[in-house]
Amino acid sequence: MEEIQEQDIQQAQEEPVAETGTIEPETEPGSLEEALAALELMRKRLQEVNAEREQLNDQVLRLQADFINFRKRKEREMSDTIMYANQELVQHLLPILDNWDRTLDAIEKTDNLTAIKEGIALVENAMKRQLSKIGVSPVESIGQPFNSELHEVVTTVDMGEEKRDLIIDEAEKGYKLRDKVIRFAKVIVGE
Repeated sequence: MEEIQEQDIQQAQEEPVAETGTIEPETEPGSLEEALAALELMRKRLQEVNAEREQLNDQVLRLQADFINFRKRKEREMSDTIMYANQELVQHLLPILDNWDRTLDAIEKTDNLTAIKEGIALVENAMKRQLSKIGVSPVESIGQPFNSELHEVVTTVDMGEEKRDLIIDEAEKGYKLRDKVIRFAKVIVGE
């Protein structure tokens, strides 16, 4: 068999590829040796293309697996974030609960009403401070005009024209978390 010339290799590589994916020679091979050489070049090229395809397929599979793992990890992180979202708040409220327990113990052990009142006031102030730190604030109601975005009417009382639509009393305090109402104030409105 003749040795494959470098020129023949280059010519085989530059042969146009038909739509079916086969290599179409520009001219009929002159001899059996040339045909075999061209066939060998096509086999090598096919092996290279198959190896490249396998490599790309492997990369795609790895990327898909990486994405699936990433998505699962993010879902776990989101689930943990939701599950433990209130952890910091609870940690801040636990000392208040401890103070409340101490106040209840003091009620059982003492007759000093002033000390009991002071203990309850301390617990209340501690609770308000912690709620304020996280952005909870009371909705101001008494003496304010009724606002359906902040208040819920429990009942109305005839108060005369000057106090019409003004909030006379509050049955239950309302609260906002930053700018969002988390509990509407239940109010008594003048009519």
